[in-house]
Amino acid sequence: MDAAASESAAAALPEAVPRPVAAVPQRSRKQRTQARDATRDTLVRTGLTLVLERGWSATSVDAVLAQCGVPKGSFYHYFKSKDEFGFAVLDSYQSYFLKRLNQWFGAPSDKLRLSERFAGFLADSEAGVLRYEFRRGCLIGALGQEVASLHNEFRLRLEKSLAQWDDVLARCLARSGIQGDCHLLAHAFWAGWEGAVLRAMLSHDVTPLRVAIKRFLASL
Repeated sequence: MDAAASESAAAALPEAVPRPVAAVPQRSRKQRTQARDATRDTLVRTGLTLVLERGWSATSVDAVLAQCGVPKGSFYHYFKSKDEFGFAVLDSYQSYFLKRLNQWFGAPSDKLRLSERFAGFLADSEAGVLRYEFRRGCLIGALGQEVASLHNEFRLRLEKSLAQWDDVLARCLARSGIQGDCHLLAHAFWAGWEGAVLRAMLSHDVTPLRVAIKRFLASL
């Protein structure tokens, strides 16, 4: 085919029609907010897991990001520093633990006896440490052991967390008719409980948890 014939054939072909480009759906403000919240929650949950298993000093920002697949730029979009991230992790744990405490000690309408409340709390606690094969204890206690190397704000927040635990248990003791200073009794229980959790983690045995509750109830 000569050049003229080629040009004629080309002219006879229909012009290519461009394919329509599919429109990218725009997310609503609510959807964008939910996505941001989901990323932040993922970071906090991952941080909580790693701090419980490794400790605060041994948990780097890079380790958290590698675990959950979030880019470093996104991390600093949500948290200005590792300490600020740690405060969010602590707040998340405290919210979870207060729900547990209110489940067993903060519901006066369920008519449980005090011994039954402690039995439920103990069973719940044993199930938790066994589920994770003694790798995860109490975040408050774990951070408390590192308090000398932490920002002072951690110490203040940890003390506030324990005071809230005291309040929940003290109200339960008072409702149960326990005589004496219920806040002091609650304070003593949590001090003993944190030691029992540490001992359980070291021995891979839930017996210290059972002993702590048995001795506390016997002292009332």
